[in-house]
Amino acid sequence: MSVMRKIAVVFAVLFALLAVAAGVVYALFDAEAIKRQIAEQVATKTGRVLTIGGEVGLSIWPELAVRAGRVSLSEADGKTDFAAIDSLRVAVAVMPLLSGRLEAREIEIDGLALTLIKRRDGSLNIDDLLAGQKEKPAGEAKPAAPESSQPLQVDIAGLALRNARFTWRDQTTGKTTQLSSIDFSTGRLQADSAAATLAIDALKLATRGSSGDDSFEFAIDMPAIRLAGQRLETPFSGNLGLVSSKLPMRSLKLPLSGKLAVDLAKSSASLGLDTRLDESKIGLQLAVEGFSPLFFNFDLKVDQLNVDRYLPPKASASAGQATPTGGEAPVAKGKADDAIDLSALNELNFRGRVAIGQLQAQGLKVSALDARIAAANGRLDISPMTARLYGGSLDGALGVNARGNVFTVRQKLADIDIRELMKDAIDKEPLEGRGSLSLDVSTRGGNADALKRALAGQAALELRDGAVRGVNVGKMLRDAKAVLKSGQAGSATASTTEKTDFAELTASFRIAGGVARNDDLAMKSPLLRLGGAGDIDIGNSRIDYLAKVSVVNTAQGQEGKELAELRGITIPIRLRGPFDKLSYSLEVGDLLKDAAKAKVEEKKQELKQKANEKLQEKLGGKLQGLFGK
Repeated sequence: MSVMRKIAVVFAVLFALLAVAAGVVYALFDAEAIKRQIAEQVATKTGRVLTIGGEVGLSIWPELAVRAGRVSLSEADGKTDFAAIDSLRVAVAVMPLLSGRLEAREIEIDGLALTLIKRRDGSLNIDDLLAGQKEKPAGEAKPAAPESSQPLQVDIAGLALRNARFTWRDQTTGKTTQLSSIDFSTGRLQADSAAATLAIDALKLATRGSSGDDSFEFAIDMPAIRLAGQRLETPFSGNLGLVSSKLPMRSLKLPLSGKLAVDLAKSSASLGLDTRLDESKIGLQLAVEGFSPLFFNFDLKVDQLNVDRYLPPKASASAGQATPTGGEAPVAKGKADDAIDLSALNELNFRGRVAIGQLQAQGLKVSALDARIAAANGRLDISPMTARLYGGSLDGALGVNARGNVFTVRQKLADIDIRELMKDAIDKEPLEGRGSLSLDVSTRGGNADALKRALAGQAALELRDGAVRGVNVGKMLRDAKAVLKSGQAGSATASTTEKTDFAELTASFRIAGGVARNDDLAMKSPLLRLGGAGDIDIGNSRIDYLAKVSVVNTAQGQEGKELAELRGITIPIRLRGPFDKLSYSLEVGDLLKDAAKAKVEEKKQELKQKANEKLQEKLGGKLQGLFGK
């Protein structure tokens, strides 16, 4: 039996007890004797203590009215209160009862307080009250339904539940949720069981509460509810408010308005809802096509939304674990509270569309976002998903599978400004340029650390007219010249003030075990060519990459003269270290070996040239034209 059903049964038991109490009062006149008898009956049936502390009043003409003061029902231990009512008044017209018609002048309950507790073993503090309500085993015959009695007509001037309080304590999590002030009222309520009609005027519900350190308030107003046959329709309006220390603005409010329609015969319902969140205008259309199992379609439209505005600020880098001496990045360990629980997907079954005009989330800014979403059998798929971003476009799909905690990403970003994208996405600007980026990756795991380490798939990058920031290849080449003279080289830390321009840059990556491998880097500029190969360890946030630079042309002036001396030599540059503290160094051994080969080749050419010159001298220059050089 579900928790909500158990709660409903508890309320039914409470009101049944009140009805029994009212019935006894009708028949007897000794209020104290009545209270004793009711308490004894409750103790016999439930083992709990019922206390009627206030006066019980009765009037029988021209209306049957029952008034009761403080009434409380204990927990099973008989010591603490489980439920209590400060006062109760029910007034029913006498004469209409004789013709099977219930006319109530007023039904008022003041100060209802109810506490539900989920114990550490998973049981509830109402399980003893539900002992007789347990469902019968499969195959066991259910008692025959009683024959229908005389149709009942109900006409109540109004219902009122004032200052009610509800507390839910979950001892398994240590969390307490409270509804500290519940006010519920209606205008005239009319029902006819024969015609299957129900009409309620001016239904209002308002409540305030808290959950942990957060507080909230909710209010809704339905001017009229009409049920004819099995169809119900009602407009509504209200507001929802939240106060939380986790919100940057501390509090927010949502005005609500819309229309609800339900068709019980077809197990269908529809909801139209409009609201505003600060400057965001939000509209939702929801259509339920089945109640059991629940299935629905939705269409959500938002003109603009800044999600980051409602998220807690990111923790500063200094608040995290410090990098140990030597540049080794700390390996993050998954924590229990970082666990990713996708079990809720197993209960979802829907299709829908989300359209957002302007969106900012986790620093990323997109426009014209259009996503189709479907959930079934523990899977959530967003496909297709299109948007405009950073001067270009996005087209792709996302997938999540609760079975195995599997995530898939397939995205194609075309003609984007890579610098602005990376600046917003990772708060770093390692690249400049415009071009395309493609991703086709998957991963699985129970926390973020596991997801990074299990990443697999492929990616590709094509950029034009940009720059690699943090590395000045020209300066490295001048350092290489010094190495050739001294035979020694040092290392340096990448600097955001340095960069190397390029006309084209392409690279592809094969990703396995959280490590992206590249073997085909190609960067071209008017003066240089750069290739390379290496690993980007995403799981450990480190890089180990060997880039190879060669001079293909030289500029004018002193710098051009210096670079000319390096033509024909490949300069190996090693980049390594954590993402946030990269360093680079020249591979001295390879550089000197390459330089030595170049010197040998140069010496060969020199000897060949001298041999030719001597031969030309011996022949007196007569054979010069024959041999040419």
